[in-house]
Amino acid sequence: MSNGSVVTPLSGRERYLRAARRQPVDRPPVWIMRQAGRYLPEYRAVRAKAGGFMELVRNPELATEVTLQPVRRFGMDVAVIFSDILVPVEAMGLGVRFDEGHGPVVGPAPLTREKVLALEPFDPEEKTAFVGEIIGRVKAELNGAAAVLGFSGAPFTTVSYMLEGGSSREFTATKRMLHKDPALFSELMERTTDALVPYLGMQVFAGADALQIFDSWGGALDERTWRQHVFPATERLICAIKALGVPVTLYANGADHLLEALADCGPDVVGIDWRTTPEAARKRVGARVALQGNMDPGAALATPEVAAAEAARTLRAFGPDAGHIFNFGTGVSQHTPPECVAAVADTVRNWSW
Repeated sequence: MSNGSVVTPLSGRERYLRAARRQPVDRPPVWIMRQAGRYLPEYRAVRAKAGGFMELVRNPELATEVTLQPVRRFGMDVAVIFSDILVPVEAMGLGVRFDEGHGPVVGPAPLTREKVLALEPFDPEEKTAFVGEIIGRVKAELNGAAAVLGFSGAPFTTVSYMLEGGSSREFTATKRMLHKDPALFSELMERTTDALVPYLGMQVFAGADALQIFDSWGGALDERTWRQHVFPATERLICAIKALGVPVTLYANGADHLLEALADCGPDVVGIDWRTTPEAARKRVGARVALQGNMDPGAALATPEVAAAEAARTLRAFGPDAGHIFNFGTGVSQHTPPECVAAVADTVRNWSW
């Protein structure tokens, strides 16, 4: 067992929810970001039926199936719903499409002052009802065997996609507005948060056991700038969701320098990537949050033996800490052999202190 008082094996749902609240567990819960995705042949078969990526996201029957695939195959403790962080962007009135080999395209760009002021919150029951239906279907299928995890992008990451028109390396448009017109940037952050609060609330009412907020691009800012321009909206979003009684994870990639700031936002769990050592993370944030992570997904591109050894090394680095949720430090690569993911999941599921 991973710590003192728990002997009876827990269900995946119980294990995840207890670990998220830093309560004793029999072993760390395990899931991986993007676990329902292109590295699985069964996912590719379903995707072929759906057509485009957003068509699959909007199809409750098929999206439920791909959500459940990694839980069935690997025994994951968490079923993260198959969706995308750009779903609310589309619901707010901007176009979203996925070009093969290019990624998401958000438009129309550039996002002018007039377009910012025209953005409005939306009724999630009307515009994104398919997300709630997917959660309800997954919840019924699992019947408590695994936790159901909903999610959204964080305000900053969502806004960055709007301003850049897609993915970015330099975040030119985002940083230009942030520094040149901070009042307009703040207005955009607030309007986006106004939309995300009911969107995530709908997921809880539909049956999500917990939520994860992805600030995927938060690491593009220094801590001072992040605290000044990003912290207020992020904290407001987290507080609104925690009021509904479900644990919330805040994850930011490439953001070791933001670790204390992320914890200060008040989430139950902070996700760390492989650049941050578990020992240093725990020393910096203390016992106020659980930690999720942080195996380098690159190790899972090798062999099952290498992947299993890296999973074991990660577990030893965290130690017998009740507040550890095992995950990769970022999403699993589409080139990852499924047998390597199986080796990782088996290592965690069979772990004993």
